[in-house]
Amino acid sequence: MVEQSLRGKRVVVTRPREHAELLVRGLEALGADVSVVPLIAIEPLADGGELARLVEQGDNDWIVFTSANAVYAMGSLLPHARTRFAAVGPVTAAALRVLGLEPAFVPERFAAEEIAAGLEPLEGARVLLPQSEIAEPLLADELRARGANVAAVAAYRTVPRRPTEHELAAVRAADAVLLASGSAARSLAAEGLAGKPLVVCIGPTTAAAARSYGLEVGLVPDEATGEGMIEALASHFGGRG
Repeated sequence: MVEQSLRGKRVVVTRPREHAELLVRGLEALGADVSVVPLIAIEPLADGGELARLVEQGDNDWIVFTSANAVYAMGSLLPHARTRFAAVGPVTAAALRVLGLEPAFVPERFAAEEIAAGLEPLEGARVLLPQSEIAEPLLADELRARGANVAAVAAYRTVPRRPTEHELAAVRAADAVLLASGSAARSLAAEGLAGKPLVVCIGPTTAAAARSYGLEVGLVPDEATGEGMIEALASHFGGRG
């Protein structure tokens, strides 16, 4: 990436503040003027009893994380888990490493088939899948089709967060807005702020959701990570004044 390639560009990060630090730091290192405007909040589900029971019984062959939010939601349960961990991508893997846990498998891309293939052999395996309250069943179905016994448990919910007027002004004035989830895309669309800012989506799933809510997607990085979004922005703006 070209040094200061984002100098003078106003970039809005829409992740919850507690999860935005690395992305903000990377953007600022390239000269961007960064505002954090969370469009969603992550809430662990009140009753964690089922998750605790499934972890403490100790007979899981895998715990598979499809987002860092699931790692955060399980928190203190994980160091006691006697199993192997899989993480959907580098951001989720990093969240596990913060807890001192090394994922045994991280796929090259987020696809149910690729994740399931990397966990083989799955016939008779016990897989715990902590996920969003509104998660699609694709991965659980693929794991079951390969013979796994899957416990898909809602670990957290994503709720919309209404920005303040000051935050809305920052979005309107931005050169680019970064979206890392379909929920954030939905919240952005609900505010009627589509238009001037370049909409950058972390990956194809988020981009598809954004388009379904009527947003015009400007950039989707090759790598579905925060670093990938930074590199895509640097490339996009690098040759401009």
